[in-house]
Amino acid sequence: MTGSSPGRTGQVVGDPAAAPAGGVRWMISAGLLLPVTFVMSMDRAAMTAAAPVIQRELGFSVTEMAVILTAFWWAYALFQVPGGLVTRRFGPRKTLALAGLWWSVFTFVTPYGVVFVGFVLIRAVLGIGQAADWPASVYTLHRWFPKQEQSRGNSLLLCGLYMGNVVGTPLVVWIMTTFGWHQVFHVFAVLGAVLAGLWWWLARDEPRGHPRISADEVAYIEAGRSGDELDGKASLPWRAFFGSGQFWAIGAQYACLLLIQGFFVTWLPTYLVEARGLSLKQMGWLGSLPWIAMLIGVFGVGALNDRLVRGWPARIRLAAAGYLAAAACLLLGALTPSIPLMMVFLCLSLGSVGMVQVQVWAACQDLGREHTATVTGWTNLCGNLMSAAGPLFTGILVGIGGNWLLALAILAVAGVLGAGCWFFVHPERPLRATPATT
Repeated sequence: MTGSSPGRTGQVVGDPAAAPAGGVRWMISAGLLLPVTFVMSMDRAAMTAAAPVIQRELGFSVTEMAVILTAFWWAYALFQVPGGLVTRRFGPRKTLALAGLWWSVFTFVTPYGVVFVGFVLIRAVLGIGQAADWPASVYTLHRWFPKQEQSRGNSLLLCGLYMGNVVGTPLVVWIMTTFGWHQVFHVFAVLGAVLAGLWWWLARDEPRGHPRISADEVAYIEAGRSGDELDGKASLPWRAFFGSGQFWAIGAQYACLLLIQGFFVTWLPTYLVEARGLSLKQMGWLGSLPWIAMLIGVFGVGALNDRLVRGWPARIRLAAAGYLAAAACLLLGALTPSIPLMMVFLCLSLGSVGMVQVQVWAACQDLGREHTATVTGWTNLCGNLMSAAGPLFTGILVGIGGNWLLALAILAVAGVLGAGCWFFVHPERPLRATPATT
């Protein structure tokens, strides 16, 4: 790594206009945050994949199993804002290390819940621990990446999350069938604890505090951040937050986004088998294709943002276009009788959701600035509340009339509403300002 250490004096040298040869910031993102988030998503996939075996072995009813599975999501959603506040108070290094150990412990003890109440409590406490991950991760990227690279940093974080949907279920099933369902939780718990330790050892809250970073890289990162973000001493502007239309709009649009995404997470396998008549084997590999498309959308738009799309007016239009494409393709997929064409439309739909995801977290970073963790927690709260409630609503609609087309049409309407919300978001006007600026 080139350059000299910034040292304790805080003096830096180097040309901030060009990216330095060193890359500690990319190690933080790709080498630490990506695997931490991936293993976290594996913890979730473990319970989903093992649920039928657990239900059969322990004699839980369908309703009891549904409560066990959703206990995690309600706790995860409700503790998003507290997770952001803890991150703001103690810094992302301490917060994410403690959270990683927390959720690893409760992942390990999951098989020992034994009774219904035990499983519900363990899953809820696990959700509380994982709630701090996303605010801490997005805040870390905000501190470690200049504006011109934030979208690519965010795309790596999103990759870690969504890779779980591509490889998670097959990997969990292999471990479960080879070693038993208990070992699924033990394996990912140990991996999570190891990664939490590595995060504590290798990460720092600020670039200039890292012992291995070059002075040129510190200068390059800090040149892409405004001075008021570097001091980190601003008070928390709750009145400005709740008095701002942007604060509500960024949360509302993400609720619409996760309503659409929730269909793919929860109902896509059932839809492919029951509504489209696919076999379980066909569903297994076809069901992973939309998630591959999402990864392509996340990486493609991340690179496009940083290299070609300059300024938030263009990015807002791109986010709205992604919403409309996701809605239109979801509806077209439901209407077409052709299975291959349906899969093309579903891939385009979830790929378009990925386009919007990149814009969401870049907007949270610019809106929140030094309060990125709080804005991220609020946005994720709104989204995950809908992620928990939306699939239930879809299931009720389908259960009442067996009408998948009506359910998917309502999701498409949510996409149109989400696109409209983006035109009330102005990330170039930080929320810490005053309500009058929105």
